[in-house]
Amino acid sequence: MVKKSVMWKAGAMACVAVLALSACGGGNDSATTKDGKPIVTVQIVKDARAEKMAKMGWTKDLEKACDCSIQWQEVASSSWDQQKQASLAAGEVADVTISGFGSGDMGQYGSLFMDLKPELKSMPNLSKLFKAEPYSQVISTTTDGKILGSPTVARPVTARTSNHMFINKQWLDKLGLQVPTTWGELETVLKAFKTQDPNGNGKADEIPMDFNSPGTGGFGLFQPNVLLASAGITVPNGALGMYVKDGKVQNYLTDPNYKELISYLHNLWSDGVISSEAFTHDWSKYTGTAKGNGTTATVGFTWMWTPSDIFGPQLASQYVTIPSLKMDANQTETPVWAYNGDDLAYQADRAVVSAKVKNKEAALKLVDAFYSPDISIQARYGSFGTAVKRNAENDYKVLDPPADHNGASDWQFYQSLADGAPGWISEDMKLDLPSAHTEVKPVDAVYDNDYKNVDFNKDVLYANMPMTPEQTSTLNANNTGITQGAMSKFAQWVTKGGVDNEWDAYVANLKKNKLDENIKLEQQIYDSFKKNMDTIGVNLNSTN
Repeated sequence: MVKKSVMWKAGAMACVAVLALSACGGGNDSATTKDGKPIVTVQIVKDARAEKMAKMGWTKDLEKACDCSIQWQEVASSSWDQQKQASLAAGEVADVTISGFGSGDMGQYGSLFMDLKPELKSMPNLSKLFKAEPYSQVISTTTDGKILGSPTVARPVTARTSNHMFINKQWLDKLGLQVPTTWGELETVLKAFKTQDPNGNGKADEIPMDFNSPGTGGFGLFQPNVLLASAGITVPNGALGMYVKDGKVQNYLTDPNYKELISYLHNLWSDGVISSEAFTHDWSKYTGTAKGNGTTATVGFTWMWTPSDIFGPQLASQYVTIPSLKMDANQTETPVWAYNGDDLAYQADRAVVSAKVKNKEAALKLVDAFYSPDISIQARYGSFGTAVKRNAENDYKVLDPPADHNGASDWQFYQSLADGAPGWISEDMKLDLPSAHTEVKPVDAVYDNDYKNVDFNKDVLYANMPMTPEQTSTLNANNTGITQGAMSKFAQWVTKGGVDNEWDAYVANLKKNKLDENIKLEQQIYDSFKKNMDTIGVNLNSTN
């Protein structure tokens, strides 16, 4: 048992940490300004590139909509985790928090936040969203039926996956090779990329395959586990091997197809066609290497959002997007592709309100204002006049960035919350976007045939599934041992081999660390979420 004195010290330390940005107890002691306007403290977690909130013109429209004075408490997303834990431990949160908490936090600390469900009658914009996009209500509803946060919905401007697979078509053409369709064909191509100087600079500087380095916490985006889609597994983002097939939660970390993938990657490593830094480089090195040297490409094959994002504007045209590969030409299993489109289009708990908010009416007006068309657009893309032209009601043109900013993406993040903003980009909006914002659409369309083999109501491990505190605690505890056992072996087996000899002991170790219990819990969470989907009448096959 933890002694009370230790608990008091922990709470005091947490309060001290929170004091750095807001006083323990809810921020400004005064609830109104000198002229009587209600004050609402807003904790905003944003990209480091963003300017101060008060300098973003659209925030004045937000204050006008809530008829309040906003006191911004700003922190870069890269610095938020430590502050978040201190805030939650102290039981003190700002009146409104944007992009700070997720469904896992709601499961464990839900008592800190206001239930918005009884308040929907005074939130017309959010109510309209839930009616038009019922899945947004599903992801916003906790296991006990509360709505503790409001979402972001941006289905028209997102994609079905973050993971798109690219190969240098210019290199293929120079070497007289076809776009690979199987794992074996890919290996042949990668060997040619290594030995035949496809970039033509006379140097052996080609990196046939590269990927984002897998972390110790599990798989993430732009990593080779997505090749399991070749075996009919709809790979989600992360999730420590969990996936769903025909409504049944399974885990690929002990699947024979995963073992085969590791053997395949080890062969590629032995061939010298995988970057020697693939397991050690950081994000900046991964993306920087892919941009090559001027017009000379160095990376032949990898994964990312769009070619421009990973290879840069000078090299992007050299690459083509390729659909899911077959493991071999004679396989009977139909390939699919990785999917996290539900999380891209619908993000839960983007804005939450403190259960102890001082000016409840103003705070609810503020949150609801984010779901008006004008503020939704500005919060995501930037202010009218500088970043967006408002042509008419529900009709907008996102402007090209000024010459002194590095592209549309950087400009967007500079003067808006980008995809971190609460809001609703609806189907009936007329939205004219720069090419940098629409590049992903034809890239994503390459996977149309692969997604025809996915039942989005039965074959997806959904993001943002609410959990009980007990489920959250058990999964987190079990994941520690599972992660350590799985990720260290993945790197070891790919680079040094040994998967055949060590496989049985590895599987036994994961089971010892309660992998089966986690699968059972994930099934319970999935079944509860799916029941809510069915009750509200959600059909994701109609939106993918």
